[in-house]
Amino acid sequence: MGRKLLISVLVIVGFLAGIFHSCANNNELDLYGVQLCDTTNITWNSKIAEILKNNCVICHGPEVSYNGVRHDSYAAEMVVVKDGRLRGVVNHLDGYFQMPKDRGFLPECELKSINIWLDHGAPEN
Repeated sequence: MGRKLLISVLVIVGFLAGIFHSCANNNELDLYGVQLCDTTNITWNSKIAEILKNNCVICHGPEVSYNGVRHDSYAAEMVVVKDGRLRGVVNHLDGYFQMPKDRGFLPECELKSINIWLDHGAPEN
């Protein structure tokens, strides 16, 4: 009976070791293809300018600036930050045009980053 107990214990230990080892290095990117969203130290220069360049400047930049709105410089951005339009349009709030136009919401991490940036006073650097 001692041998059967030893074999049972070894099987259980082996099984548990396999379970814990197989999950040891998994992360959201490996498991689901989801990249982590870094929301630390968000400033115009560190993240926001790039988000707006990739999503907004084609219609609101130096070449074209629909409704006189531009997203290609910090100074121009402060106009729509201070009057609340940026938060309204990107979050699709009532009374605001939904931006980006004819598209859904910005990707979750980008939208979260913009809102955190606004919540922290929209710092430049």
